[in-house]
Amino acid sequence: MDSLPPSPPAAVADPPAYAAAPGDIYPRGSREKQLCDEAGHPDYLYLGGLLALDVAGIWYGSSPDVTYSSSLPLRMTGPLAIGLVWGATVGGVWMALPKCSPHWVGETPPEGAVRASWPLALSLALLAGATAPIVNGIAINSYALPLSWTTLEREMHLVVAGVAGFAGALLPYLLPPRTWSAARELDRLRFGTDGRGNAYVSYAVTF
Repeated sequence: MDSLPPSPPAAVADPPAYAAAPGDIYPRGSREKQLCDEAGHPDYLYLGGLLALDVAGIWYGSSPDVTYSSSLPLRMTGPLAIGLVWGATVGGVWMALPKCSPHWVGETPPEGAVRASWPLALSLALLAGATAPIVNGIAINSYALPLSWTTLEREMHLVVAGVAGFAGALLPYLLPPRTWSAARELDRLRFGTDGRGNAYVSYAVTF
């Protein structure tokens, strides 16, 4: 009596891991293409919001009700507001710019990441902290400040504006623009295996 034919192989639940070729420089799949499209165009709404915050912050910080107020804490809110909005602009504009190209999606080798975003973030924060006192001085017209201000208060205006500018440049990381969020999500999707089956994390965002 002949034996029964062998059973057909079971269907594979998941496809094998995708091994990227060295020349594979384009988005992989519809989801990556969608994220790259979102990250590849400036977030104009976010940039417009930063501009509106700049106008509001400078208007508040330079208003006579704040500059010539008899309350010292209220006068200090002027450079605080100007420094925060200026710092958010310095740090947020870069994050709202394109972070992906549909014709070239860079990728970190399996050996590990060779790029980091924190050095540029720190540099922009230092730049915002150094320039915020200048912006504050221009906004409030430093040559027409009240004579009742002491030297210590004038110095504190510089310090408060500088510290607020440094902190403000880091605020966009708490409320990131659409381009930055899409780029980070694209990074997370590029988690896979190499040709030898070893797990690694690759980065698919060009800066």
